[in-house]
Amino acid sequence: MKRLSLGTDQSALLALKAHITSEQHEFLSKNWSSTAAASSVCDWIGVQCSSRHQRVTALNISNMGLTGTIPPDLGNLSFLVSLDLRNNSFHGNLPEELSHLRRLRFILFSNNRFTGEIPMWFGHFPELRFLFLDNNGFSGFIPSSISNSSKVETLTLRGNFLEGNIPEKMGNLSVLKDLSLSGNYLVGQIPLSLCKFSELQSLDLSSTRFSGHIPKEIGNLEKLTYLSLMNNNFTGNAFALPSKIGNLEKLTYLSLMTNNFTGVIPREIGKLHGLKVLVLGRNNLTGTIPREMGNLQNLQRLDLEWNQITGSIPREIGNLTMLTELYFTNNSLIGKYVFKVPFFGEVNRNRLTKHLHPFDFFFNL
Repeated sequence: MKRLSLGTDQSALLALKAHITSEQHEFLSKNWSSTAAASSVCDWIGVQCSSRHQRVTALNISNMGLTGTIPPDLGNLSFLVSLDLRNNSFHGNLPEELSHLRRLRFILFSNNRFTGEIPMWFGHFPELRFLFLDNNGFSGFIPSSISNSSKVETLTLRGNFLEGNIPEKMGNLSVLKDLSLSGNYLVGQIPLSLCKFSELQSLDLSSTRFSGHIPKEIGNLEKLTYLSLMNNNFTGNAFALPSKIGNLEKLTYLSLMTNNFTGVIPREIGKLHGLKVLVLGRNNLTGTIPREMGNLQNLQRLDLEWNQITGSIPREIGNLTMLTELYFTNNSLIGKYVFKVPFFGEVNRNRLTKHLHPFDFFFNL
């Protein structure tokens, strides 16, 4: 078995430097020296070593304006815990040798130009906590093997070209707190396994091609603070879980905009006291605006535009003193409106008296 050392780490880093074809700020060319002693590697820009083993444990070359590919040699950094390549122009496929880095906890590859399929070996990192592959050119399916890295807390794959369904096995990520799959070509329904993420705080499935109904079990995600399902093909009653929606009392952001949802807004929406943003526009919602919505004292944005909502605007909406954006355009609202607070928004194309034109604001009692 090959004996690895700090000299091995130096060779791996110099191989990476050799694969850089363009360097906007010349940080590496000026600082990573091929003639320096191996002991100086720990002083190189972006490099961090452990005092105990004198091996490279962290590599952070984010935001350096680098263009190039990742060499297989990088897989020799066997003590590496954190690998941060964010906000550069790395491209090509990821070499399989990276799977040797079994100590990795942080893989941060956001905002590059990597391509190819997400490798199956992303399930080979027993200590992995954070996996950021967003805003690249990855294609193919989400590998079910990711579920083997059971300590992952944040998984963000948004802004790629991924297709297919969400793997059922992803429900094995029992400590997952943040999941973002937005801006891909994923299809199918939300699997029930996603509703097992008891620690989940943020779920972003927006701007994909999901369809079907929202499973009522999503109401079990009691730690959820952010939920975005906007710009999909979801159908059915948006609030088929009225008895459970009150469980999501930690929600601060809820967007179901631009789907094909039907049904009425339930009174239980008033239990979500932490909501700051509620976006339900561009669906087929019916019924009236529940007066319980006036209980959302922290609400800053309320968007119900382009639905089939009828009746009058409840006076209780005037209690939303934090409200700065209000959108009721293209419904069938009637009656008079009374607002106590400044706001920015549209309530036109209804049958309200005292018609409010777009962008008119600062109406006080």
